[in-house]
Amino acid sequence: MRAGVLLTIFLGFGCLAACRGQVATTPEAGPTPSSAVQKLQPVSDDWSEYRPGGDTKCSDGSEFYLLTRTGDANKLVFFLEGGGGCSASATCDPEGEPTYKMTLADQSLPEHGIFDFSNTDNPFADYSVIYVPYCTGDVHIGSNDAVYDRDDGTQFTVHHSGRANVQAGLDYAKETFPTVDTLFVTGASAGAIPTPLYASYLAEQYPDASIAAIGDGAGGYRYASPVPSQLTRWGIFNHINDIPGFETLEPRDWSFEQLYIQAGQANPEIMLGRFDFAEDAAQSWFLGQNSQNDTLLANIRANNRDITAELPRFRAFIAGGREHVVFVRPGFYDLRSNGVALRDWVADFADFQEVDNVECRECAVAEGLNGSGE
Repeated sequence: MRAGVLLTIFLGFGCLAACRGQVATTPEAGPTPSSAVQKLQPVSDDWSEYRPGGDTKCSDGSEFYLLTRTGDANKLVFFLEGGGGCSASATCDPEGEPTYKMTLADQSLPEHGIFDFSNTDNPFADYSVIYVPYCTGDVHIGSNDAVYDRDDGTQFTVHHSGRANVQAGLDYAKETFPTVDTLFVTGASAGAIPTPLYASYLAEQYPDASIAAIGDGAGGYRYASPVPSQLTRWGIFNHINDIPGFETLEPRDWSFEQLYIQAGQANPEIMLGRFDFAEDAAQSWFLGQNSQNDTLLANIRANNRDITAELPRFRAFIAGGREHVVFVRPGFYDLRSNGVALRDWVADFADFQEVDNVECRECAVAEGLNGSGE
């Protein structure tokens, strides 16, 4: 399958297909308006845009903004959007077949899954939300203007500024929702990878809050050793040692699993977990020949074992099928694995109840989704 074709699918899963609604007034519920709130631009009944400026930008230098929703001021969902990634010239080149989302020009509004606020089964229907769009190709953790070389000798620059963009969301949260006592941190696809990293940051920001964090659709990336281009191109270690809980992380120990381990060891009170489809086609494609095991499921199991060995409270939900991410899709309410409803498992998890690990018995087909994910 050509990269461009798969990217279309991948972005469709990681970024939501919704249309902007009619401009409405800012919801009245919530905290006293701050200077940030006063800069909001309502774009639908639920959502407003906040344009932080400063060091924030997309990979092509275009403007970045946050999407926000005001609900209960004491309960907050902090969400990191998906949309591919790159750390090599062939996959980063905007003139080639890029495997990441480069701009927010066609950004859509969240409306499905945990963002279907009209659904009475939604455990987050009354939460406030900070939604961090994704357009930097660096799984939200980059801090580097990387110069890439083409085969023809020309060069191009990618602004891997994910860290600054997320920081704008963290700062907005602190200013706008200072009384949060219940926090759910999550992200889909590329946004799932740094979920524990920013949960650790938010634990420092809200020391009295109860925090649960689940990554959706990124548990199968298992490499034999750290990927050098991620470290150098993204500039991870330009900043990561400044994040609470990650002061001692070294490049030789870099892995996506280590983000969970470091966050959990620094903040044992945080509930950490993740969700994956056993045969996720998008993850399998991105791994390609770099996969440590023959199947994605073997990778997922091995990664989860590594985390659990250090964090006994870590929990995982593995569903059957080849779909990619579900928290942002209608199927969130229908999906089951081994008879357990994902919606109920997540609701209990976010309510800080003990849940069991769940794994599919028949892992080729998504139970409750008829293989469609919708």
